Amino acid sequence: MDELLTWLKAQHNGLRTYKNFQQKVLNLAGSDREHVALYQILALLVGRFIDSYEEHPLTGDVADQAFDHLIEITEKAAASQRAAPAEQLATLNAIAAADLG
Repeated sequence: MDELLTWLKAQHNGLRTYKNFQQKVLNLAGSDREHVALYQILALLVGRFIDSYEEHPLTGDVADQAFDHLIEITEKAAASQRAAPAEQLATLNAIAAADLG
C-alpha cells in the first residue's frame, strides 16, 4: 500500500491515473488477501468517479480536488492497515461513504 501511495503522489490528476489506480488496487486485492475489502472499496470509489467523468472532461478545480481527496483517502487506508480492527472498520466505512466528485 505504501508503494501505491508513492506511485499515486507522482501521478498527474487525469482520468488515466484513476483507471491505473483502480487496476493497481484490484491487483493488490488478489495478492494481499488480508486487506482485500480495503482494496475492493478503493476500486469501487475510483470506479464511481471514472463513470461520472469518463464522458465529460474534468475541470481543473474538480481534477485537483478529487486527486487531493484520493491521496488523502489512500493515506488513511495505508495507515489503517496497521491499526486495530475497530479503526480498520471505521476507515472502510469512511471510504465506502466517500465521493471524489
